[in-house]
Amino acid sequence: MKHVLTSASVLALSTTPLLAQDAEYYQLPTLTLYANSTPFELGRTGTSVSVLTERDLDDSPETTLADTLDTLPGVNVVTNGGPGTSSAVSIRGLPSYYAPVYINGIEVTDSSSTQSSFNFGNILPGGVSRVEVLKGAQSALYGADAVAGIVAIDLARAPEEPGQTTKVGAEAGTYNTKSAALSYGAATERAGVAFSATRFVTDGFSAVEADDYDEDDGFAATQLAFDSYFQATPDLRVGLSGFRFDAEGDYDSNDWTAPESGTTDTESYGLRAYAQLQTGAVAHELAYSRYQIDRDTDAAGWSDSFGSTRDKWTYSGTWEFAAGRSLSFGADHSLEEADFSAPVYDAFFSRVGTAENSESIDNTGAYAELAWAFTPDVDAVVTVRHDDHSEFGGEWSGRATVSWRATEALTLRGALAKGYRAPSLYELYSPSYGNDGLEPETSRGGEIGADYAFANGATLGATWFYTEIDDLIQYEGTGYAQVSGTSVSKGLELAGSVPLGDRFTLSGSYTYTDARDDDDDPLARVPRYDLAMRLDADITDQLRAGLSVVHKADYAETWGVTVQDESDDHTVVNAQASYDFGNGFEGYVRIENLFDEDYQIVPDYQTTGRAYYAGIRARF
Repeated sequence: MKHVLTSASVLALSTTPLLAQDAEYYQLPTLTLYANSTPFELGRTGTSVSVLTERDLDDSPETTLADTLDTLPGVNVVTNGGPGTSSAVSIRGLPSYYAPVYINGIEVTDSSSTQSSFNFGNILPGGVSRVEVLKGAQSALYGADAVAGIVAIDLARAPEEPGQTTKVGAEAGTYNTKSAALSYGAATERAGVAFSATRFVTDGFSAVEADDYDEDDGFAATQLAFDSYFQATPDLRVGLSGFRFDAEGDYDSNDWTAPESGTTDTESYGLRAYAQLQTGAVAHELAYSRYQIDRDTDAAGWSDSFGSTRDKWTYSGTWEFAAGRSLSFGADHSLEEADFSAPVYDAFFSRVGTAENSESIDNTGAYAELAWAFTPDVDAVVTVRHDDHSEFGGEWSGRATVSWRATEALTLRGALAKGYRAPSLYELYSPSYGNDGLEPETSRGGEIGADYAFANGATLGATWFYTEIDDLIQYEGTGYAQVSGTSVSKGLELAGSVPLGDRFTLSGSYTYTDARDDDDDPLARVPRYDLAMRLDADITDQLRAGLSVVHKADYAETWGVTVQDESDDHTVVNAQASYDFGNGFEGYVRIENLFDEDYQIVPDYQTTGRAYYAGIRARF
């Protein structure tokens, strides 16, 4: 969509802390680049959005991007072990397959995974420049599957202003972990280019905790990304961006009654080419993207292969017919193909072979979005979309949002949305578990929120949310089945910050989530209570420190490797300190799980113990 690429100049402005004008300084507003078809100030959109900047990511004491996302309101992460193992990010109590993931505007959900989703073990934090998390149904803008929201990740981004920048970093720590990252960007008056490279290796730790089983799960990965553009004429820009991810890792598999060691190789890449043209008051964009992932696993003497590709063509246009009023419109066509490999068992639950299958589906969608500023203080956005799925025919989605700056300090906002999720290729056609009689799920949801800025610089935001899903698709022992009835996820998100003098800031969030299936049973691996707090301190002009606390409690029962049990309530404390040596050089240390909390989210699967890391980064 248009904002993915035309937002480059806006992003360059939004990440500049201060601008001078008439000898006065003012703070530029934070923008959301993905909540609507065009960039919007956060305070003017009715959709709940969390933004992580490059500075936020640098200051995070967590090793993985998934663990950093886990500190955001309404976001919960489930990981089966250390770096590189399966990591799922859920939003507002709904599983990860309700939240598509985009990297530099390329959808990267894996159509060959059990329920089409993205494994956050397949992303390295080095080279990530920005992350947006949209919460609430986004199907009207992003199509099927975006029932809970989306996660948008920016890697390398070509700068808009002439000049060049370089950033390098290296880190080492516990579990024989080592990583290094390099990013570079340069621009002239008419062209720009950027690239990033990250390498990460670790011996890891044994994911599974079981009798007579303790084998470290190593992981090694390389991540590359690039972005480029050329301003051919004042009205025409063309560009190309992409990324590649390669990894090898160990994992602990489940052979019905006991864990076994396995290995996995993953290769994925994405490419996106576009052309942008301004014709009078209408801005156009034509783009093509491709995503491919191949996964090979080897465990218990058996090798299995999985893979998927997604080709997508998009057109979008925006007509700004008056100040603060615009009409956006567009169409897209996607083709997804997936290759499956599934084990075949005999009557004694012993594996005797492998079943394989290849399938494809395509979808054509069209949307229109009207953004209308009724007054300088009231903004409304209405979006409608129609999808035509090759297996299920037509489906309508819609969303309406409103934001009202009632006073200089108080903003009220709200959203209503209708979405749907089509069954994934795996759910339909998996050789062992598929069911080609499944039908799409449908959803309805909404939220009401308020944000208040206090005179002393403190902020407080509150959002009540509600989502219901009809005809849920679930795995039921022998395969996927349609469950009649309505599943509901509802709750409350609180977020705020308060300055404690000139050098200290306390910030945090609290999420209450009540997510239940059609039988009114709570959904597994979703904490009812989720609290995240952070204290940041500018101890001196050179020395900075941060302390974060995450507490999660009240989980439902869930299965692990061999047992069914509740996930552990837990409180984890992380810490980081950095020192600015000047001339762009900075050193830092961080400690994960400072008090060595022993807990499990998935029964039998371990989490990191106390771990120490030290690193250095430079920007010039």
